[in-house]
Amino acid sequence: MNIKLFYDKECPFCNSYANYVELKENHDLEILNARTELKSIDELKVKGFDINDGFIILVDEKNIYQGSDAIIFLNKISNKKIYFLDNLFFKKIIYPILKFIRKLTLKLLNKKQHL
Repeated sequence: MNIKLFYDKECPFCNSYANYVELKENHDLEILNARTELKSIDELKVKGFDINDGFIILVDEKNIYQGSDAIIFLNKISNKKIYFLDNLFFKKIIYPILKFIRKLTLKLLNKKQHL
């Protein structure tokens, strides 16, 4: 499986999670900084995906997952599992809180919040 993970490298939470995911042993994983992969990000925007709404995962150049769905997908195929991720509580409560904290943190770090 060929997986491209697009994330915001300047966000400390995104960066930590991207480094946490250990998929390279079983999958062809490419971790890409959305701030430098602008052409790919623009192509994903045309398809209706916005990196400002969370991680974007492109699997085998045909399946795309974003935000909480992307994290759940990574969790399912990862050797390191976070067990609460596969439920509605994560998608509806935890993930929106994480997005808010990310925006607040980027603002406090004086980083560009929208790509």
